[in-house]
Formats: sequence, C-alpha cells, structure tokens
Amino acid sequence: MYNNGYNPETLVYNYRRIGHGKARADAIRSAVSQADLNNDIPYMIFFREELCEESYWFVDELDLVTVFPELLAIIDKYPGTIPVSFQGGTNNILNTLNKYIYLLDVCTSFYQIPMEDCINFHNDFMKRWLAYGRTARKAYQMFFDFYLEIGDLDNAAKFLHKLKKIPAEKYDCVACAVTGEIKYYLFNNEKEKADKLAEKVKDGTYHCNSKWSDSVLKLRKSYLKYYILHGDYEKASETAYMLERSESQMKVYNKYASFMCAYVHSRTGRGLRIYKKHWKEWQEENNLYERYYAFKDIACFFKGLETERSRDTIRLELDKRFPLYNEENIYKTSSMAEYYYKEAEDIAQKFDKRNATNKFISELEMSFANV
Repeated sequence: MYNNGYNPETLVYNYRRIGHGKARADAIRSAVSQADLNNDIPYMIFFREELCEESYWFVDELDLVTVFPELLAIIDKYPGTIPVSFQGGTNNILNTLNKYIYLLDVCTSFYQIPMEDCINFHNDFMKRWLAYGRTARKAYQMFFDFYLEIGDLDNAAKFLHKLKKIPAEKYDCVACAVTGEIKYYLFNNEKEKADKLAEKVKDGTYHCNSKWSDSVLKLRKSYLKYYILHGDYEKASETAYMLERSESQMKVYNKYASFMCAYVHSRTGRGLRIYKKHWKEWQEENNLYERYYAFKDIACFFKGLETERSRDTIRLELDKRFPLYNEENIYKTSSMAEYYYKEAEDIAQKFDKRNATNKFISELEMSFANV
C-alpha cells in the first residue's frame, strides 16, 4: 500500500515498547506526522487519540488543547472512517467523544484556557453527545462538575437540577453523580444534606457500575478536603488513614499532600516522611489545579508543624531543584510555609481571575487560618 517505508502498525509496536512519558509521546507525535504525510486517515485519527491519551495521563494535559481540535476536524471531515485494528472495532465517533471528556477536564485544570473556550468546548460536547443518540445527562454532569470546581455555585445548581431530572442510562454511574452532588453540598456548607446522601453511597444504595470507578474513594476525598478546609484535623486524619490504606486500584484519588496535611497534629512523623518522599513530584507538577491543592496543603502542613515542634527549623534533604535550597539542609518552618503559600496564592489568583469567582483564594485563606 505504501512505497516509502511507512508502516503504521510497526510504528504502533515501536512506540508501545517505550515506557509512558515524554519519550513515548514524542514517538507518537512522530507517528502522527508520518500518517499525515501519507494521508492515512484511519491512522491520522488513531495516532491523535493515542497522543491525547498519553498526554492526559502521563505528560502534559495542556497538549490536548491543540491535539484534540485536530482530531475533531478529521472526524468531522471523514465521519465514516473505519477504526483501525488496534481500536478493537469500536466506533471512531464514540472514541472521540470519550477523549472529549479529557479536554473538558483540562479546562478545569489550567487557567490559561479562556473561559469562553471552556464554555464553547462544553457546548460542543453536548451537541455531539446528543447527535450520537445519548441523553443530555452526561453533558449536564460535565457542566455541573466544571462550574462546581471553579466556584460558580449558581450555574452548578442549575445544571445539578437539570441532571437530576434525567433518568440514568445503563452506562451511567449513578454513585459518581451522587458523589458530585455531595461535593456540592459540602462546598455550599450544607453538611447535613451531604451526610445523608453519603450514607446511601456507603451502604451500597448508590454504587459504581464499573471496576474502574470507586465512589467511596471519591466520597472520602471530598470529605478530606472539607475537614482540612474547616480545621477538623481529627476527622481529616481518620479519613486520610482510610484512604491511604485503601486496596482500590483507583490510586489517582490518593492525594498525598492532603494526607500529609491531615496528619500534621496526629501523625506528624508520618506527615514528614510523606513530604520527604514526594516533594520532588509536587515541585514538578504541571497540572495547575493539582499543583494549587498540593501547595495549599503543604503550606498548611508547615504552618501546623510550627505548633507541633519545639524548634523553628527542620532538617530536610532537598536539592537544587527546590527554590529555597541551602547546603546545610536546615530550613525554617515559617519560610517553608510562606514559600508554598505564595506559590498557591499566585495560582489561586490566576484561576479566580479567569473564573470570575473567589473560590481558590478563599479556600487557601480559610485552610491556612484553620490549621
């Protein structure tokens, strides 16, 4: 079929031998270029899907803002393209819609994406989802999640109301939708409503319908965030302990900065060990939403540490990647708290400016005040 040595199947086998990360993403990017040069429509689609997947989970989610629209344009131009064998015979349009959900999540994670673009992406997803023959339930869920995360409670309430009016379909995870509603009540300081719903998740009245989902972990994560925000460190420590020892495969919900913060008064040594193990990961985190929450909780940890120790310095084996690095490896706890607070504050201000809310800065100030 091709006379220039181009073989898409060989390209797939080659890049799948590379471990997840930048090198693999670069190899997929090269495969995209080769498919484009050969006008190989099925693989032009497939390689971009693979690049979206790799970027979202292992490299830089912000790449989806450029790669995914290219994928959409090809699908729109060649809607009847037959999936390649590596896709297992699944539908190209459904594959693309599932990847669209990644892009909507990226809108929450990066303030660089203008609000107008975020709303346009959500509206376009809804149009395509409905055209595919699905109900608006998933689109409403994505709108609700977005508005809740940016702190726009009026719009979050509007889409929660719309979501609850549409019956669940067989592919919906009702428990996951309920955990979102619980998060809304906690954010709105309606804890009694949250607790009442939470019991129905815990007793199995609402449960996940997929092995890749774990509503109880999502539930506990929301409560952990609430307890830290409100300064209930006894409950925070209990919740972190349960999360840390969970046997679920969904380790994505185990946020070690939150655990470290939760342990500051009850398991201080454990909290310090977590910091020493994970500080490099937090320093290199490029998901700005995750970076904000990690730095917020680290700032709270070092502030709390000042009240738990008899001296105002701490020995930490850091390296030159850390902005406050010194060769003596002795750091003032107040300086550590100040560094992480200011970094979190900078991100918070940029998110709130984009979102036209004050959620991020309010959570930072409240969490820090309540340590």
